[in-house]
Amino acid sequence: MSTQILIIEDEEQIRENVAEWLRLNGFEVETAPDGKQGVTQAILERPDLILCDVLMPHMDGYQVLETIRSNRSLTTVPFMFLTAKTDLKDLRRGMSLGADDYLTKPFTGESLLLAVENRLQREALRKASLQSQLAEQHLKMARAAGHEYNTTLNGIIGMSTLLANHLDEFDDVDAVSMLETIRVCGLRLKRSLDNVQRIGILQHVDPSHSAYTYFTTGTTTLQPNRVKEQIRLVENRQEQQVTWRVDVEEAIIQVSDENLTLILDELIDNAIKFSDQTGIVVTGYLEGEEYRLTVGNKGRTFKPEHVAQIAPYTQFDRQEFEQQGFGLGLAIVKKLVELNHGSLSIGCYPDGWTKAMVWLPGQSIN
Repeated sequence: MSTQILIIEDEEQIRENVAEWLRLNGFEVETAPDGKQGVTQAILERPDLILCDVLMPHMDGYQVLETIRSNRSLTTVPFMFLTAKTDLKDLRRGMSLGADDYLTKPFTGESLLLAVENRLQREALRKASLQSQLAEQHLKMARAAGHEYNTTLNGIIGMSTLLANHLDEFDDVDAVSMLETIRVCGLRLKRSLDNVQRIGILQHVDPSHSAYTYFTTGTTTLQPNRVKEQIRLVENRQEQQVTWRVDVEEAIIQVSDENLTLILDELIDNAIKFSDQTGIVVTGYLEGEEYRLTVGNKGRTFKPEHVAQIAPYTQFDRQEFEQQGFGLGLAIVKKLVELNHGSLSIGCYPDGWTKAMVWLPGQSIN
């Protein structure tokens, strides 16, 4: 399939000369005599490259570029300006709006062809890199899913098979214990599936998305007992008891009840999962118009460079340590907090403590 180029140029002679030269060199070319027609053609038939004049009546090249970049289907289409304007301020303006390159008039056919081919080659490299990243992401997802699903399902299938085939060999205490293991495995599997669905939505949510309001509105009261209850729920799910301390100031937080529960659950889950016998500490207090919630644990160190690498399906040092889950928890927390005008920070300290700190808009109850 040949490469399609759209030329938006109000001067007919230049437009036709450029089109003819590109056609002679094997490109499929469409033309538009002004910005409005050019935008319409780009939307109707997405080109592989747009060449656009800057100075045009009614809708200049900058307006064309802004319109193109605001359209989801066209936002990554390579865009080159054809211009007689060489002022540095004008060049910077175009580049800040998302232009990929400039070709200054007058230009030769050879320079035009070279610029077009270079731009298309860079776009091909970008796509190849993106495909490589997507392939790596899919591999990470497949590995995590295989491990996580099989671990929980093996527990469910193994215990239920024993109960079905040898129920008369177990007393009531053993049977209840096995049923509890099945229940815990089921809860863990449900949480994993819910998080996969949740991160899929959060990665694409914006003001136009139907779920945007759900993730960005609401208030709730944070109380010490609520944090303690969440710790107990996580302990039960992980089948692990830890020492913990809660020192939380009661306050109203600008985040919905459901989303605060998610934030607490993921931070506490991580802290318990990676804590040593020292246990975990949860603190929270108002700092002006923000509420600072901190969940700390002493155990495996969360390295400083990992903070910038927080992303879905990313588990740090997995090659060294056996880990549960998909590596979605921190990515979910980070996105939820940012959607509610807050921030997430993780600090590692010389005494061995790792502290995940969340700031969210908050106010005193009084």
